[in-house]
Amino acid sequence: MKGYLGKYFLVLISGLAIPLLIGCASSSSSTPVQDSKAPPSSGAQAVTISISAKNIAFDTKNITVPAGADVTVIFDNQDSGIPHNFAVYTTPAATSLIFRGDVVTGPKTIPYNFMAPTTPGTYFFRCDIHPTIMTGTFTVTGP
Repeated sequence: MKGYLGKYFLVLISGLAIPLLIGCASSSSSTPVQDSKAPPSSGAQAVTISISAKNIAFDTKNITVPAGADVTVIFDNQDSGIPHNFAVYTTPAATSLIFRGDVVTGPKTIPYNFMAPTTPGTYFFRCDIHPTIMTGTFTVTGP
């Protein structure tokens, strides 16, 4: 009887995990974040960065931009059938969002646009779908 209950519990937990993951992936549009189609602000330095997701990993761990830059990220999800996105947070705790791009299922390339923080420092980026394995440092440099 004990083995049967253990298997039932595992199936029940597994069945709940998929809706929870799907719920997390689809909630990105409900969070107020910078509009990825916002026009560049006048006077801001424009910076374009390319980043790829392949084999559930980013192709870079470090991105550096000037403070207050108008940042365009060309995001290339090369993982067929796997959803990814690019998001920037103030710290690895990911409690304070700077920018969150839409989740896209690969293969697909999408541009994201946002304004970099005006305060120089070290920030954090990740894929919200794979937050512990797809991460990196987003450095903002001063004038």
